[in-house]
Amino acid sequence: MRKIKTQVEIDRGKRSKQIVVGVVMIGLLVVSTLGYSLMSGDSDESSKVQENGFDFFYSDGIWKINLEDQVFGFQYLPSEVSHVETSGIFDLGDYVGKPLYFVNMNDGVSEVLNNIGRYVERWQEACWENSSCSGDLPTKSCDDNLIIFKSGNESSVVKNGSCVYIYGDGVAGADAFLYGVLHI
Repeated sequence: MRKIKTQVEIDRGKRSKQIVVGVVMIGLLVVSTLGYSLMSGDSDESSKVQENGFDFFYSDGIWKINLEDQVFGFQYLPSEVSHVETSGIFDLGDYVGKPLYFVNMNDGVSEVLNNIGRYVERWQEACWENSSCSGDLPTKSCDDNLIIFKSGNESSVVKNGSCVYIYGDGVAGADAFLYGVLHI
């Protein structure tokens, strides 16, 4: 048989359980906060690199750089795309406030848009005048800001008029193009 408890004893038992649960909860909050602050520190010097006179830092899976209070992100460092041959004169001013068109969209498109998409008026997939396209895409020429991704064994970036041809690896080519546009 169970002993009959008075209301005072019942209240004392509830209060002691509440105190134990409260102490455990506060302990979990303190431990999790400390763990988060120790594990997510950006102070790891191995995640910071200087290339071409610019300071890059690795965060959220990409290399980032802060230029004139704007953050730009890249999959590859400049040294990792040095094998990508570039020819032509690249400048961000060529794209500011103007529409940007892409032919043969791939992962390189998101790399370009993540960095200079904030400067262009708008962007759209397009059909290049020298190719056949399916769908209802506008036909654009090298008179328009046109970035054309083409397959190939070797990566290169060539600017001809307002056309930029990115051959081979789209992301590496896009990063090489962006380094040219940002003068890095």
